[in-house]
Amino acid sequence: MNNEIKIGVIVPKSGTSELLGASFLKAVKLAQEDVKNTRHAYELIIEDSGTTPEQAESAIRKLINVDHVQALLGGISATGKIVKSYATAAKIPHLCVCSVKAIGDGEYNFTNIPIPEDEARRWVTEARERGIKTVAIISLDYPSVNGHVRAIREEAPGAGMSIVYDKQFEESTTDFRVLIAEANKGGQPDVYFVSGYPPALDILREQLKELGAHNVASIVAPSISDRPDLFEGDWYTDSDLAHDEFQMRFERKYPNTRFATHMMPYAYDSFNILVHAFESGKDPVEYVRSMTSYKGEAGEITREQGSGNFRSRPAVWVINNGRPELVKR
Repeated sequence: MNNEIKIGVIVPKSGTSELLGASFLKAVKLAQEDVKNTRHAYELIIEDSGTTPEQAESAIRKLINVDHVQALLGGISATGKIVKSYATAAKIPHLCVCSVKAIGDGEYNFTNIPIPEDEARRWVTEARERGIKTVAIISLDYPSVNGHVRAIREEAPGAGMSIVYDKQFEESTTDFRVLIAEANKGGQPDVYFVSGYPPALDILREQLKELGAHNVASIVAPSISDRPDLFEGDWYTDSDLAHDEFQMRFERKYPNTRFATHMMPYAYDSFNILVHAFESGKDPVEYVRSMTSYKGEAGEITREQGSGNFRSRPAVWVINNGRPELVKR
């Protein structure tokens, strides 16, 4: 076996993204354990990106300047924006499981999760099949959420759908009754599109339920709720799972960690892409730059030459008995 390869992993371990960060790390560790018979050994150097830009800066500086990692694997768009320039300066590959397209420059930085346009296209297709004509949007002002909402605004008119209400809220919001009343001024919309992070997300869903709104849908959000029972019967789009066995293995291995579908297959696949890059014997950056497709736990991902974004098709999920259930690929 040749030299050890250090892969820096940077995700939040606290705050609103704690659930995603915890599941992300477990998925990467599962991928590391699954690697067998390789030329190199692969060590994970894990850093908490924290809840502020300053904490993320400190974490990435340590990985680059102290640990001298040879590749970076991260999650959460807010962190990915900060990591981007450091990966470029160090000239090492950075795979970010985040949906802000600008993070992927196709040089050293690549995103690997459905981009907003792909999420919106899948969501609008499903909404149209369900006969939805009017949509009220109530969403958190947050980069990845804003990307999804912006893409839905662009995609909906072509499917004969009208956005009849569109309002953002702040993370600290605890009373959504005024927003809900405004959304209902012309009568209840066919669906309320809600998105954000708990606890605000869960408070919003609870108040919608109290006011008799049962027609709720989203992108990703119900899967990261602290109270998925509040979203019982609600549908949403999220990451596909090519193999059901992946989730079962994860839950057997980590019975006390909730499987957050949104990032898990992409975290697992991104680690494996980096391993393939180093095992190839080529410059790992050049290897990733030359990749145009990969088949893994998230199904097939594709990338056009020169693009920094690996793309894939989301699936349709529903909350059933308090748990996410994949209903349509």
